[in-house]
Amino acid sequence: MEKITSTLPTHLPAIARCHRAAFPHALATALGQRYVARMLSWYLSSDKTFIFHIEDDQGRVAGYCGGMVSDGSLGTGSASGMAQHTFWAAVWAFVTHPWVFFHPEVRAKWPVLWKNILMKLGLRKRVHFSPEQKEKMAREPQVGLVVIGVDPAHQGKGYGSLLLQEFERRAVEVYGIRKLHLTVRADNKQAIRAYERNGWIRVQEREGSLQMRKVVAEEF
Repeated sequence: MEKITSTLPTHLPAIARCHRAAFPHALATALGQRYVARMLSWYLSSDKTFIFHIEDDQGRVAGYCGGMVSDGSLGTGSASGMAQHTFWAAVWAFVTHPWVFFHPEVRAKWPVLWKNILMKLGLRKRVHFSPEQKEKMAREPQVGLVVIGVDPAHQGKGYGSLLLQEFERRAVEVYGIRKLHLTVRADNKQAIRAYERNGWIRVQEREGSLQMRKVVAEEF
């Protein structure tokens, strides 16, 4: 019988292995197990970020899901927050995995990577949400689905839907928020179909990314 569990630091190595299996071609995976575990620890770094996972009947991590509350209390979004949190782990990973410099995601994400390098070194002012943005988020809080992954060995068993349902439950019962959002690559048709089956709707496509939304029903 599968079990959904709140993630603790001791679980991170196993979840990192699950992440690397679920996303074998991702830049984070190429940077190694140590980097991925550090990246996932960002979800445990505040009371507005969270992560949980699902274990199979033998106690192995089969999938996981991480999110972030957008209510104006955090200074940055998930991308910048995670980049700053993992900065030195990323530096070490690039030093020990120099071939990763040629990874296609490095070229695509270079402007963001360079911006965060300058900020970390104090050569560029850190980018924070404006007072107006924070005020709007405080008025209309949402919970963002930042990452979800299922080990290929466990795909097709409904674990993705179970994780999405648990994500909704935690948004409502833990944070009291019914408005959810996510961003997914527009060419990731399989993931988009899975989200739509679970009640998510398309909002806007921009620069190769698709924004999706869901409002959890009152009777949840």
